[in-house]
Amino acid sequence: MPFPITDPDREEIYFRHIDYTGYRRTDSFWDIEGHFRDRRTVDCTCIDRGGVIRAGETFHEMFLTLTIDDDMVIRGLAVKIDKYPYKQCPCAAAVFKNAEGLKIGPGFSKELRRRIPAKLGCTHLFSLLIGAAGAAFQTVAQVRMMKYCRGVTPDPLDTCLAWDSSGEMVKREWPDFYKAKESDEQ
Repeated sequence: MPFPITDPDREEIYFRHIDYTGYRRTDSFWDIEGHFRDRRTVDCTCIDRGGVIRAGETFHEMFLTLTIDDDMVIRGLAVKIDKYPYKQCPCAAAVFKNAEGLKIGPGFSKELRRRIPAKLGCTHLFSLLIGAAGAAFQTVAQVRMMKYCRGVTPDPLDTCLAWDSSGEMVKREWPDFYKAKESDEQ
């Protein structure tokens, strides 16, 4: 449920929509498709797009397909920039190939930023890729839940409050992986 509207006369200024879809492939890889689109509610001067981007017209529109293996290693990354404000923008797509071979896990964002320096990349594609990594984790976790019944440690264990190995949910849902706090054992 959304937050209550605090001002019914407020004016929309900016809109951004990002979505992800995860797929399991028949060759044992996984694809995460991401889509980024934004627009503004006022005309924007833009020489590289014929002088102006009209209010309501798509300002940026970008797509990516992130291909990973079962170990969350990036095996392929395709990016496409369809709408952009400056003629240089599409040139940033090529540097994103540098993400290939990187494992999604702790330190991912930092290593990604090292491989794709800000001045060579695109802020919007970088954000889209970071979100795709999160979507990849969720996609693969959906299938990996099946193997937990066979004694494999759940991937999300100790990654958040709900998955705290000494927490209530883990004790109830995954008792084989529950670890009582020292204070609980006394």
